[in-house]
Amino acid sequence: MTRLPSVACLAVTSAALAAVVSAQQAPPVPLRQGLTIVTAIHQDLGDFESIKVVTAVKDDAVDVSYNADIPNPMTDEVEHMKAFRTVRRADLRDAHEYAQSFSNRGPRVLPGTTALGVSATVLNDLKTKGETKLTAAAGGMAGGIAGMLSGLLGGQSTKDLDQLGKISGTLTRVEPKPVMLTVLVNDQPVKLPAIHAKGTLGESDAEFYFLDDPDNPISLRFAIDEDTLNVIKIAFPVEQAAAQADAAPQIEQALEKTGRAEIYGIYFDFGSAVIKPESEPVLKEIAAVMDKNTAWKLSVEGHTDNIGGDDYNLELSKQRATAVKTALVTRYHIAADRLATAGFGASRPKATNDTLEGRARNRRVELVRQ
Repeated sequence: MTRLPSVACLAVTSAALAAVVSAQQAPPVPLRQGLTIVTAIHQDLGDFESIKVVTAVKDDAVDVSYNADIPNPMTDEVEHMKAFRTVRRADLRDAHEYAQSFSNRGPRVLPGTTALGVSATVLNDLKTKGETKLTAAAGGMAGGIAGMLSGLLGGQSTKDLDQLGKISGTLTRVEPKPVMLTVLVNDQPVKLPAIHAKGTLGESDAEFYFLDDPDNPISLRFAIDEDTLNVIKIAFPVEQAAAQADAAPQIEQALEKTGRAEIYGIYFDFGSAVIKPESEPVLKEIAAVMDKNTAWKLSVEGHTDNIGGDDYNLELSKQRATAVKTALVTRYHIAADRLATAGFGASRPKATNDTLEGRARNRRVELVRQ
């Protein structure tokens, strides 16, 4: 199954210079409503993806939704898990506990913890002192036992259970300068600066790469023993003030320039053609592009990774392309005769299928002008 400018000039006004400096210092991944982080996760129970969306940014807290299709090796079924967290601003600033695991059984607010990455204080400790104290959710057997017991107790928390699911220790910075990691940001490969740290949490070897941004130090990668997480896609709304007023949307630009646009913001349920609700912003953008360019006709192409067999993946890719067309026709009233569909399975990979990140890039939708 498919799892999961440089600027050169002789004279610059002070206002123009301020604009250039502001653009250069703009955060690469701003913490704002609509920020979507897609991660590839490997655990003993199997590989899967999670989608985290910042649903609200308030003065005192940030709200996050979590959506994942988690395999259950005991039943050979998949749990469609939806959860929500509220992270307090004070914790985003000072907390030393990274509660990276999400649950739909526990409380929504976990005081003293972060969820998408670490706090500004943890990041600053690593940059100025070279080390920091950190508590995280246990991986492997300990984390699994804690989660199972929490489920049996209906999400009721006890001190001993809480401690069973946590591991603590010291992380030490590895390189003196940020490490550049390539991540798909708004469908484009972007090199993001990360602070690399290693250490021992409890009895577990741990390694982390945190985005070098005190306003949003998300965890781009981590490994706790055999459990790993890699951020593979990031998307966020681009403020109009930060772009040229007459700039066309990215999808429209790609279709105008090359006749083809790779779409990574359409998400499907595990092994299914059911479109997840987190896909709505991209579907809306595609519809807006077609409404603006009324003479355009597009082919919607589905692509998968190579897990699950050629025949299975070919059929799944066709179903997913049809699902995208159906959504555009029924929800956004795009004329059906302006949309064709095709599926190619795993036959046209964009990256290696030997890694979680590569397989995630191969699972995509492409739009092609006819």
